[in-house]
Amino acid sequence: MLFRFSMNPISFISSLLFIFSFSQPEDLHTKFKSSQLIVVTSDSWNKIEGKMNVYEYNSGVWKSVLKDIPIVIGRSGMAWGKGLHSSELNKGRLKKEGDGNSPAGIFYLSGLFGYDDISSKMNSMKVDKQTFCVDDSKSAYYNQIVKTDTVKKDWTSAETMRMKSDVYKYGIFVDYNVKPAIPEMGSCIFMHIWSGSTSPTAGCTAMKETDMLKLIDFLDKKKNPLLVQVPRAEYDKMKRIYKLP
Repeated sequence: MLFRFSMNPISFISSLLFIFSFSQPEDLHTKFKSSQLIVVTSDSWNKIEGKMNVYEYNSGVWKSVLKDIPIVIGRSGMAWGKGLHSSELNKGRLKKEGDGNSPAGIFYLSGLFGYDDISSKMNSMKVDKQTFCVDDSKSAYYNQIVKTDTVKKDWTSAETMRMKSDVYKYGIFVDYNVKPAIPEMGSCIFMHIWSGSTSPTAGCTAMKETDMLKLIDFLDKKKNPLLVQVPRAEYDKMKRIYKLP
């Protein structure tokens, strides 16, 4: 019998070696006690448009809740970042501060923020003109949300959380490069409202306001929601490693 490869034989062998380097598949539901999964994929590392699929773990399987929601990511696409996934995956393009890449990998979604109080099953923060996310790597508050009226300023660069536009009207904190935050590896990563379907972010993941509200309504801190965000080809590999849907 003749076998025909659907991809370059070298790429096929590399993919097999990649998968076999992980001795046993890991179940994200068991490993991270998570019952909620948000999957963001793009067609390539450089593509700014993508899709979001949302799942809930029930009766031993991941079941679809929201399907093929349009999203946009960073202006440079994606790059591997510091998260919950194995460091063995972090090869090739790696995220750095200010590079315009959205982080690829697995991350907790730890809470919400917005211009007004948010009724939800997640912890939330109301932001105002004194609320900033510090992106200065030399600051003791690097990659942290601070109130300028409660801490002593030691940074030269920070992002306002109360924008003039509605992009941060509703947002979700992505636990990227946390505990501890490594200098120059990137900061202030969120999910938020987009400026438009062809307008990339500086490194966040954005979508229509109506879709943000659906996602916020779904999220539950007791279910430890996770974000898996990678290009589609990488997701196909990670499905085998982490038992993804």
